[in-house]
Amino acid sequence: MESVDLSGRVIVPGLIDAHVHLELDPALRSPKEQLEVPRELRRRAMARRAGQMLAAGITTARDCGGGFHGEHAVRDAVTRGELIGPRLLCCGQPLTTPDGHCAFWGGGVTTRVEIDRMVALQVEAESDWIKVMATGGVFTPGSRARDAQFDLSKMLSIVEAAGREERFVGAHCHGTEGIANAVRAGVRTIEHASFAGPDGFGTAVDTSLMREMAEREVWVSPTVNGGWGRRIHKRDSEEKTDFFLRMSQLLQTQRDHGISFIASTDAGIPGIEHHALVAGLEAFEIFAGLRPVDVLRSATEEAAVALGVANETGRIAPGLSADFLVLEGDPLKDLSVLSRMLCELACERSSMPPSQVRTDSELPSTHPLCVRWPNAKSGFRPRLTGAGAGGFTSGTAKRRRIFSYACLSYFRPSVIMESLSSRPQTRGFRESSITHSSQVLRRSRFLRGFDL
Repeated sequence: MESVDLSGRVIVPGLIDAHVHLELDPALRSPKEQLEVPRELRRRAMARRAGQMLAAGITTARDCGGGFHGEHAVRDAVTRGELIGPRLLCCGQPLTTPDGHCAFWGGGVTTRVEIDRMVALQVEAESDWIKVMATGGVFTPGSRARDAQFDLSKMLSIVEAAGREERFVGAHCHGTEGIANAVRAGVRTIEHASFAGPDGFGTAVDTSLMREMAEREVWVSPTVNGGWGRRIHKRDSEEKTDFFLRMSQLLQTQRDHGISFIASTDAGIPGIEHHALVAGLEAFEIFAGLRPVDVLRSATEEAAVALGVANETGRIAPGLSADFLVLEGDPLKDLSVLSRMLCELACERSSMPPSQVRTDSELPSTHPLCVRWPNAKSGFRPRLTGAGAGGFTSGTAKRRRIFSYACLSYFRPSVIMESLSSRPQTRGFRESSITHSSQVLRRSRFLRGFDL
């Protein structure tokens, strides 16, 4: 039996980014520029971005909207083992008003009939989630972020239509009125939750609404990204910016009212690369005043529960997919170690011929962080061995996909982790969920093969 000595290393679950847009090129500044890119070039770029995300430790991501379901094709190619990338959950075309935020993606609706038709279109495209633009946004010319786009009755119609198709709803919400409508309609995640008013983000805070969000167990996906990290201090000064003072106070108030966060970056918007989740996590720690373990929880176990994939990933546990990273340091002390993964093992331990994986030309199949085993038989599913693990079951469980990849820092099948089932699993992310490999990779606890 093979084993590998990782004494002193740290193993953590693969990271989850709950809000990305694979279709968007972060180098382009406007919807017009985005739409001018030929569709075939967009497809190739999306495949490349998916590979870069996996190389950065992102093993799961939710794509929160595009215009032609290209992200679905990437998701399916990853599932078949034809592309390197993370597990993808796709929302498809976001529902919006005819001239509203991101209407250029074709999701404009007005009546109940149009709502039902647009939801059905996303379901037909095999979208995993439904996305709604409950308020205006920043990216769309002529849209105001603080304005509600749908009243409560329309939001209820959207959530009901999605519920009939067993889909969760994620709602883009900047303005406070739109947040309230989305929460009371029953959406599962609030994207941004900026509490925007006439004077900008974080200026229309409603603590009673925050309490209601916590009571309803609505997750907030705040889309804190690396760009926020560049807005902490004023230029050439240690003085804090107004943006930092407003948004840090907002996030900490939400935290203090018991709202659960899930890590997200809005990757694809101008200046925000798809593989830059770790920079967002470092900014999130500062803005929200969180401990590193809380930030890591938001990007692993909490995100998996919120997205409905806790029966697949989010923890290192028997029965779950083998999504984990091997680190050189302890992320509970310094989140930046997440960007310094131990990558030599992937090269040393993989025996898979590079020719068996198709990748974008800019991401060669010998990339040390992106090795996968051939999908030799339909339904191949690398899992951690041991007793079956429980977990949240998605509303789409009836057609749950079988994912054919395993993880970063990929080991041969004979060295996947043995049972950790002696410790009871709970929803709460414990510091013991971050496992020092010196505690588990001993001679008496060799890593063993896949449970197929």
